Amino acid sequence: MRSVFTSCSDRALHIFDSLFHVDPVSLCLAFLVVPACVQAIQPGRAGRAAVLCVAALATVLGLSPAVQAVALGVIAAQDREACPAVWSVPALLLSVLFPAQTFLVLAVLPVLFWSALVRQPDEEKEGGAFPAVMGILGVSLVWHAPVSVPAELVAGLGAAVIALLGRSVLGACRPGDLGLLRPVLLMVLVVAAQAEGLAVCARIALEATLLDLSLLVLTAVLGRVFPALSVLRLPFPPLPGLVVLWLGIHAALGMAAGVEGWSVLGVVVALLLGLLSLSDILIVGRVLRAWQGTVPGTSVLFIGAASLLLPALVFGMASPVLHFISGEWVWPVWRMGGGDGASLRLPAFVLTGAILWCVLVRPWRVVGGIVQAASTLLPALGNLLSVGDGLFEEAPSLGWKMRSVIVAGRRRLRVLRNVKAPVLPDLRQGAVGLWLVLLGLVLAVLGVMA
Repeated sequence: MRSVFTSCSDRALHIFDSLFHVDPVSLCLAFLVVPACVQAIQPGRAGRAAVLCVAALATVLGLSPAVQAVALGVIAAQDREACPAVWSVPALLLSVLFPAQTFLVLAVLPVLFWSALVRQPDEEKEGGAFPAVMGILGVSLVWHAPVSVPAELVAGLGAAVIALLGRSVLGACRPGDLGLLRPVLLMVLVVAAQAEGLAVCARIALEATLLDLSLLVLTAVLGRVFPALSVLRLPFPPLPGLVVLWLGIHAALGMAAGVEGWSVLGVVVALLLGLLSLSDILIVGRVLRAWQGTVPGTSVLFIGAASLLLPALVFGMASPVLHFISGEWVWPVWRMGGGDGASLRLPAFVLTGAILWCVLVRPWRVVGGIVQAASTLLPALGNLLSVGDGLFEEAPSLGWKMRSVIVAGRRRLRVLRNVKAPVLPDLRQGAVGLWLVLLGLVLAVLGVMA
């Protein structure tokens, strides 16, 4: 009887392994997906969040490229500002026929981040419809494409960032939330370091990736109630955003020092990480400036507690995943290592400063002291951080030849827009059926090719 039970359980595990990704990194990303979908919950439309959650889990855990493509299509159909079908449908279909190829990974990324990055200048909502979910899916896309070339992925992401910034400068429109691309870039470092045998460098990059995704998920879960939590993304001490930037730069420079051929590429990645952190400053400034009202005491307490505990909490909960990558158990509570001998003692500094401040100042004796100080500083901080938006308020004055090239490019883009002249209806109600039909077409093509 025991042998029969053992054989049945082994067979079930074998079937499960043949259908789903069961590595620790994929399971960790799936764990982050569930709270990230809270952002999609709306009064009277809870089913939308359920569909988004199931599709995101299928994308992260599914082994079949066809299932992943259908799930991504369902997710994209939930957003009115999603990537145009003229791009998304061919990209997803080709990703089934040629899975995990570098050019197709880069082609699918616009399907995820279109509403967050290629948006209208007067759009009120920053980061698109589901920024946390899209960030997790972008990381999963890179992690599940080990045969892709990291150098080409870095070149593609860098070109996309430069193109989006150039569009904003020349078009006099504010850039989108470019910081959503940082976890994807960090995961490229993880894959590249693993391919080169640099386990410590891969672990450092994965620490930065998981902490960055945790900040996005925390903002998605509590951002509606406490918009001030977006401050945690800033690359200033003692905020966790500084830890993400510091770990990412050290991982990139570790690749530059330890891998032949990455000397220049590692420095480029470090510069890109710094540029994306500057984008975070602009985004947080807009959020703080648009938020009218007093700062509640719970927001101040959340920001302080997250600055103290969030890095240690994330790294502690993800320690099995980090052990899977580097083969050693890590739980940096007092200080964090950069993998190259450098140490960031920010947790020690913050914890010691908080204890001394509580002992010497005793802020609980002053009624509303912390809240009053935060109410004064946060609006001023929002105005200060959003000063950089002035760079995108007016297009630069260019020469005649450059302007003629830009005008010609705009005409070609207008012609391409006219190609898809029929306006697509709202596909969110029939999204599952539409993508199941496309799945059938893909399976038919695969059957013919076989």
